[in-house]
Amino acid sequence: MRKKLAWWRGRSPLVITVVAVVTAAGLALSGAARPEGGVDFFQSGHWVFNSVLGTVFHIDGASRNIDAQLGLPGADPGSQVVQGETGGYVVGGNRIIEFGKSDLAVGKVTAPAAQERPVALEIAGGPYLVYRNAGQIVRLGDEHTTISAGGSLGDPVSTSAGSVWVHHQGTNSLCELARDADRLACPTNAPSGHTGGLTVVADRPVFVDTSTDTAHPIEGGKFGEGTALGVDVPPSARFASTDVGGRIAVLDSAGKRMHLVDTTPAKTRPITVDLPAGDYSAVASSGQAVVLLDRARNTVLTYDRDGRPRQSTPVPPGEPRLARGEDSRVYVDSADGGHVLVVDNNGAVNPVQVAGNERPTPSPPPPAAQTPPPPTAPPAQQQQQQPPPPQQQRTNPPAQPKPPPAKPQTPAPKPASPPGAPPGVKATAGNAAITVNWGAASPNGGAVSNYHIAWSSSAGSGEKTVGGGVRSTTLSGLTNNATYVITVTAQNSAGRGQGAQSGAVTPKSPRTITVSRGESEAYGDGCSLPDCAKMRVVATGFDPNTEYDFNPFSTAEGYKNPGSGQTTDKNGSVTFEAFHFDQVGESVWVIADGVESNRFTWPPG
Repeated sequence: MRKKLAWWRGRSPLVITVVAVVTAAGLALSGAARPEGGVDFFQSGHWVFNSVLGTVFHIDGASRNIDAQLGLPGADPGSQVVQGETGGYVVGGNRIIEFGKSDLAVGKVTAPAAQERPVALEIAGGPYLVYRNAGQIVRLGDEHTTISAGGSLGDPVSTSAGSVWVHHQGTNSLCELARDADRLACPTNAPSGHTGGLTVVADRPVFVDTSTDTAHPIEGGKFGEGTALGVDVPPSARFASTDVGGRIAVLDSAGKRMHLVDTTPAKTRPITVDLPAGDYSAVASSGQAVVLLDRARNTVLTYDRDGRPRQSTPVPPGEPRLARGEDSRVYVDSADGGHVLVVDNNGAVNPVQVAGNERPTPSPPPPAAQTPPPPTAPPAQQQQQQPPPPQQQRTNPPAQPKPPPAKPQTPAPKPASPPGAPPGVKATAGNAAITVNWGAASPNGGAVSNYHIAWSSSAGSGEKTVGGGVRSTTLSGLTNNATYVITVTAQNSAGRGQGAQSGAVTPKSPRTITVSRGESEAYGDGCSLPDCAKMRVVATGFDPNTEYDFNPFSTAEGYKNPGSGQTTDKNGSVTFEAFHFDQVGESVWVIADGVESNRFTWPPG
């Protein structure tokens, strides 16, 4: 089968689904969903989706108060919420729902760019969603813009000017998406074969090279001279996206330590902090403090810029999420969005319980046959107006008091039984990962304490346990091209209930195209050595044994090429050399079946 201009055909059923969701959400959210008169724009603070209540809440970071909420039953469990200047976006695994910040009115619903949880950036000109494995960057707004990076990416960073910087892990290119730009510019590269990641120091992007333990500023599109870190940083290290009072926060999770490295001209000695035993999965900066997330103990730890501990604060069980807000505070959301920790600039942590507005329950009216007693006079008036009657001699024995009426016996509560099967189990495949969503199981007399998520395939099986308030989780480290079946089972004090299965899903590698310089070769009169060479094209993740049209493009004026048809192998990959080119300093790229490659700047021969 040959695919030409067919990328839209596979998406038409999704368009129908999106229209249906918009209609349903509009009906569910009309009327009472909007506060009277609307609300002001929220330029700071944090939005969170409470999956249990099906409601989006806005938390004012300074006061830690909830000042707006919006019922959103159509959102995917476990969705994250990001905000731009005028709108908010509820980002789930199956849909992105937009709402207005001024009127809390639901807008359009769109499909995500990839089946993975993106890194969200709330910055000027944004917000942005970065799908690292798929190599896709989405700018949310009136019209969503998707930019393809042509390969997997490291953790993104951003500057106050609204630029997003990414590390292309396949080519080691360091690329910038400027504010309002619709294409990536990759002005420089890290050394070939070196590992590392990006951070921002003094609002400038910096590449931390873990192969040489040096930090390199990126200025004027050039890879700057390295400054020695003074510590040994492993390739698995993670970096806070911004500096901590001028220092780079380096998390060595495997070594259970954190480094605070000064790369400024003052160049003070690095500080190393030995961390308590735990599983440290995320690191962030709140300005003058480091924020660490320990998933093993469900704890958030904060340290000042000199490595002194500030606070250790527990979070509910599950898979909490850490995000840096537009107001530079760090927010830690619980798995179900029911609790949020607000981390201020100095590392102080303040918990916020995310719940709906409670209305007082009116007292029941008195029975219709009951007549209210007459008003009672004050005690002094009672003594004057109602003197005690004179004592009279009793001729009959006093009447025996009537026994009080027997109280109806409350039946003994029924013992709890195992929970019901979780409804709506859905599995969505990604790159070596599967995201699983489900509904709340019937508790059957005992609160659900855990959900067990089991997976099985020809490549292996396993099980993961999450808390009773969790409705979504991601299974990672799976085998691409293997078919999995997922079973979700609820547990309460009486034991495990009946499991519910998803449909079969198959993780796959993301579709990527990478362009580089190939074999040097003269071509006709218009392409001469030493600068003339073919483009080398590597495509992966496509359908196996399928022919695709690969079409080259260039910034060189007047460049045209009819393209080439290429057939993938049994793994969905193809590597070939074609498309002679010799315009040094111009950029070239290739598009096939809607997938755009990296932009490669042509080097001299």
